[in-house]
Amino acid sequence: MEHQTSKGLIHVVAAAKPIAKGAIRTWGNSLAIRIPSEVIKMTGLGDGVELGFYLSSKGEIVLRRAYPEADDQEGLRSLFLSLRGSSKPNVRSHEEELYEPMGDETI
Repeated sequence: MEHQTSKGLIHVVAAAKPIAKGAIRTWGNSLAIRIPSEVIKMTGLGDGVELGFYLSSKGEIVLRRAYPEADDQEGLRSLFLSLRGSSKPNVRSHEEELYEPMGDETI
């Protein structure tokens, strides 16, 4: 396995079989890639998720979930609200667990 770093990305090259195959098809004036359901299940992607397209020095296309830039306050707020909305209710934080009674002490 070899790796190299460029422009904030780490490229890892490993010999492996693809987890699925697809084809590029015409969709209107653009080309489209149909992502197989097994890839969707493994990555947690879904309808409407924005992706970033990156090109490696070897001409390989890398797809990654697109996140807002660090100075995009509206985008970051939207991402935060979407993540908060998808979190499990009634999950206690680690800090709350630290302050729970552990023995005979009283609070």
